[in-house]
Amino acid sequence: MTAATPGTSPHRTGWPPAACPVVTEFDLRVKAAPDRPAVVLPRETVDYGELAARADSVARALLGARGEGAEPVPLMVLDPAWMLAACLGVLKAGKYYVPLNPHHPAARNRELLHRLGAAVVVTDAAGPERPLGDAAVILVEDLEVRPGAPGPAVDPDSWAYALYTSGSTGQPKGILQNRADMRQNIERHAALGIGPHDRVTLINADGFVAAVSNPYMALLNGAALVPHSFQGDGVHDLIDRLETSGTTVYYSFPSFLRQAAAVAEGRATDRVRLAYLGGESVHRSDVLAARRLFPAATVAVGLNSTETGLTRLRLFPPDAEVPDPVPVGGPVPGVDIRVETAPGRPAAVGQVGRIVVRSPYLHPAQWTDRGPQPLTEAVPGTDAGTGARPAPREFRTGDRGRLDASGQLVHLGRADGMVKVRGYRVETVEVEAAVSAVTGVGEAAVVPYEAGDHATELAAYVVAKDPALTDAALRRALAETLPPHLVPASVLLVPRLPRTRNGKVDRKALPHPSSGASAGPAVPAQVTDPAPGGAPDGLRAQVLGQVAEIWSEVLDTGPVLPGDDFFSLGGTSISALRVVSRIRKDFGVSLKLAVIFETPSLESVAESVLRGLERT
Repeated sequence: MTAATPGTSPHRTGWPPAACPVVTEFDLRVKAAPDRPAVVLPRETVDYGELAARADSVARALLGARGEGAEPVPLMVLDPAWMLAACLGVLKAGKYYVPLNPHHPAARNRELLHRLGAAVVVTDAAGPERPLGDAAVILVEDLEVRPGAPGPAVDPDSWAYALYTSGSTGQPKGILQNRADMRQNIERHAALGIGPHDRVTLINADGFVAAVSNPYMALLNGAALVPHSFQGDGVHDLIDRLETSGTTVYYSFPSFLRQAAAVAEGRATDRVRLAYLGGESVHRSDVLAARRLFPAATVAVGLNSTETGLTRLRLFPPDAEVPDPVPVGGPVPGVDIRVETAPGRPAAVGQVGRIVVRSPYLHPAQWTDRGPQPLTEAVPGTDAGTGARPAPREFRTGDRGRLDASGQLVHLGRADGMVKVRGYRVETVEVEAAVSAVTGVGEAAVVPYEAGDHATELAAYVVAKDPALTDAALRRALAETLPPHLVPASVLLVPRLPRTRNGKVDRKALPHPSSGASAGPAVPAQVTDPAPGGAPDGLRAQVLGQVAEIWSEVLDTGPVLPGDDFFSLGGTSISALRVVSRIRKDFGVSLKLAVIFETPSLESVAESVLRGLERT
């Protein structure tokens, strides 16, 4: 395959240059209701007119600095309203955006900027210092916010954005999507019925809020977005935030929902009419957790990827039965799913095979040293298509699944999730669902490993929400529901599951089972003298003592010393969430969960509480 010209998809011909379909529809929404809320933040609400004016200011600055022509524009913006405006402004200027997280390591961002060869960067002044290199800088705070931008003609095939994800080679992989396909992906969500009456969550990492479909799914339908950073805002105040903001549509990864459910303490909201889970495998327990948090909601389960967008969708009304495993649904407009046992060989009904996505709207590319390289192939036996509708292409996802007689797809995880254990074929996703269902388990990941003599076994990595849970008790519970070859030979209790930069479980970063990483039951700490330097007095001693009591109660351990490490005492991510909940309740301090992970000693956490008290 030949490389694409910079900024253009190489697959589609016959479409004359026109306005970007995403920008055109957004402008229509602005014209129809400029005063309608577009972005609802805790301290301000940005309406459609204001968001458009900000986008126009970014577009003017880009065109003034670089002129017309497609090129990558990295965005390092923490303010969510300005991030959305920057994305739209880049599109209006005829260029394509690359969202980068300012909180990621500077070396990583510097390397990505070097790869892109970016001549200009859009950023804001909040947060850490940006490694901007030699690129020209557009600082959003310095822009004159007023409507009006030239809006050069843009071919619908030109790129809209490049999104960096973790790659199989160990290096970040840049995936590009064009404008027409991005717009068609919005149409695939029509069954969700999102409209001007809705307020839709935007739960993502800082500086990463507008590369995927759900922001446009809201804005192009006249709805408002409710941003929430899983890094900065956490999960403790989520239900209150949804309630006060009037959120009606909730969307997140299942793993974020699990954390929110762990600290909900019975809180729920009836305002949410739709809870949409996607981006990771969805278990039955996730659907049930969504129902507890959002009793009035229909739960939507979607199958999507960075390369393909949404490919399947299933809706579960509040009173509908939830199968196990959970089907990811039937067809969506413009997309066909095939399950193949070999290339070109369809699987029979119920037979497991590899999932292949076919669509005329499937033109992703991967950024390489040679420029954008196509990730899809033409479907054999089809012509080149027409100017209005290109020929279908197909993408081999690397996922496994099966179709039932009604056409519903059951997603069975990645192709490498199928292994043979003691001569039996095993899908690790099945074991993972069983482990997740055990009482006391907060989160779980199951992976195969070589146990010796080239024998393959399964290892389960478990974040316990019950500190008393042991690996032996977990295996006993699994033996009651699974045949012997499906019970993991190794169970490791870990404080947290490692995450990729977009919040998914990083299975490659899990410790080897031989590392002995299991935390086991909590062990009482020994009582000794206070930390060197003498016992602190006054408020410091009071706070230290209260935080120590909270740790002791949550971890069910004895007295805790200033230098004790939370995770060495048997702490987990779920118990850390509970500690933060108690601290917030007892002290009135909005402590971030990250404090315990980054500085896990009792003394350090108490110091963070003291600083919070000083600010109140």
